[in-house]
Amino acid sequence: MKNARKILSVLLVLAAVFSLCACSDKSEGGKDETPSGSQSATPAPTYSITLPVAHNDTLDPFKDISSVNRSLVTLLYDGLVYIDESFTAQPLLISGYSNSGTLMSVTLRSDIRFSDGSAITADDVTYSYEKAKASSYYSARLSNIKSVAASGNTVSFELRAADFNALASLDFPIVKKGTVQTLDSKENLFNILPPIGAGRYIIKGNVPSATLVPNPYCNRSQTMSIGSIALFEVNDSDGMAYGLQIGNYDCWYNDLSSGQYTRVNAGLSVVPTNSLVYLAFNDDKAIFTENAVRCALSMMLDRDAIISQGFQGHAVSAVVPFNPSWSAMKNIPLSGKTSANTDGAKAILEKAGYTSINHYGYRCSNTKSLTCTLTVCKDNAFKLAAAQQIKEQLAKLNFNVKIIELSYKEYTEAIAKGNYEMYLGEVKIPANMNIAQFFTVGGTVGSALRLVDENEKEFVLCRDEYTALLSGSLSMSDFCRMFESEMPFIPVCYRCGLEIYSRDFSSQINGTCYDNFYNIDTWSVKTEESK
Repeated sequence: MKNARKILSVLLVLAAVFSLCACSDKSEGGKDETPSGSQSATPAPTYSITLPVAHNDTLDPFKDISSVNRSLVTLLYDGLVYIDESFTAQPLLISGYSNSGTLMSVTLRSDIRFSDGSAITADDVTYSYEKAKASSYYSARLSNIKSVAASGNTVSFELRAADFNALASLDFPIVKKGTVQTLDSKENLFNILPPIGAGRYIIKGNVPSATLVPNPYCNRSQTMSIGSIALFEVNDSDGMAYGLQIGNYDCWYNDLSSGQYTRVNAGLSVVPTNSLVYLAFNDDKAIFTENAVRCALSMMLDRDAIISQGFQGHAVSAVVPFNPSWSAMKNIPLSGKTSANTDGAKAILEKAGYTSINHYGYRCSNTKSLTCTLTVCKDNAFKLAAAQQIKEQLAKLNFNVKIIELSYKEYTEAIAKGNYEMYLGEVKIPANMNIAQFFTVGGTVGSALRLVDENEKEFVLCRDEYTALLSGSLSMSDFCRMFESEMPFIPVCYRCGLEIYSRDFSSQINGTCYDNFYNIDTWSVKTEESK
């Protein structure tokens, strides 16, 4: 970060302050425009940084935008709640809430305003919900909401099914009613003005040469030391690490979804994500309808080794489908281990009749042998390496695995059509931790294991237990115990991302997968004297 940038920072901040002072002292409703929160003078921001903005892309949070801009919009917009470092919903724009059965309601705080000084109303929330519901990014987490209604400062959400963690789905951006522009595919996306929000920063100027400055109406901006954020235009993900190293910008979040990571000379902070890597079975393969086979396979996996050698250490082992970093998983007793239990796996299989090794070297019973294919996307180096680890680990059980490598397009088509025996998949779990898609036949992850009961009717393992968990009639401990005893699919790990930042920062940079700038209020930059 150069002296010129710091001088520019001071000028930009002063310009922003003067422009704010030049505004009318009263809002349209005639109310005092003094920002809510502390009545004492706000400390003058002292630092300037630069962040990347994607080429010809919008900063409208409801449009299909790049990962670079998805990161930026968290600075411009706040939700009713935010998701903290333990993946738990915390009130942000609300003062209270209730969640009982299929009805959830929230009460808006009385002191919240948009960046233009106008009050945030319940109608703004319903408007924002409709925009989020129609977007590709937020639709999954809102799928359990059937309808929404506003009354006074209260917003009520009718749920399709009870969900004890439904509050976490309300982190979608709240924008001012009527400010979302219609997208014309023919126009430059930079020309699409972002809707008015209530986040920590506001845009001054035109993208991509715009500057972000603290929002005077946001409580969270009151102690912000980063006074201005310049934008540097990039092609999303192309040479991003190099751009940071040569000083084009100061911070970049890499979610590692590409399966590639090149070490860089920069500061690094690990960011747990909510992306679950798992093994799924096709119940047309007879061995996978056996509980003993599924449980032995899970027991045999050395998840720690898979993470170390397959994901270069950028993941967290998981033996049940919920994120181990989630606060609800704290103190939940789990029987499974993240390292391999070879003796235990062999004992389970032998008890189920798999006591012999045939002339091919496969473990077998009187009628079946343990051999299958494992389908994996070859475009992801992490997944390929993980699949090889799984193959080698199961070979110690005389469980033969043949890896089928497919391109991303071929892979997704094969999974959708059920053309697999076992596959290594990944799914982004919504903020409310809803995993219902795993227990739905034909669900988007294609992993629901169907069995036939005594009445010749199909049912799905653990589906009823999961419904009971959501309704509150089954505890998390009991659900996890049931899941481990059935293993309808096998959780492997939750991937991590990386916050990569300039060594010019003098503070710790911590982000979450929902807010890459989670602790930006504590960020500071080294002065020339301290370098």
